[in-house]
Amino acid sequence: MKVHDIRDADGRTYAFEVSTFFLDRRAVRQIVQAIPGATLLAYRPHQEKLCEFKVGGVTFLVYETWGESDRYWVGPKEAGWAPQLAMVRDTFARARPFLWFVRF
Repeated sequence: MKVHDIRDADGRTYAFEVSTFFLDRRAVRQIVQAIPGATLLAYRPHQEKLCEFKVGGVTFLVYETWGESDRYWVGPKEAGWAPQLAMVRDTFARARPFLWFVRF
């Protein structure tokens, strides 16, 4: 899946975005559940803040800005870079939109 990195002033990726075109909200939940060591804290399929999960002690959010954006934003709940983002990003990057129902 195409991942659009969002970088801080130091050039580190602190969040990323993925297209909503082929990825429905249920698929996002399944990708999150496929992240090694991830714990799903909340899944709200009808809200802007779609998903909240924890990886390695860091809480992450997935949300669709304005509720009708063409991208989901994925990043730490607390602003700033977190090393755990690399694993989260890798899992989303490996996901195949048409095969979202297959476990990773």
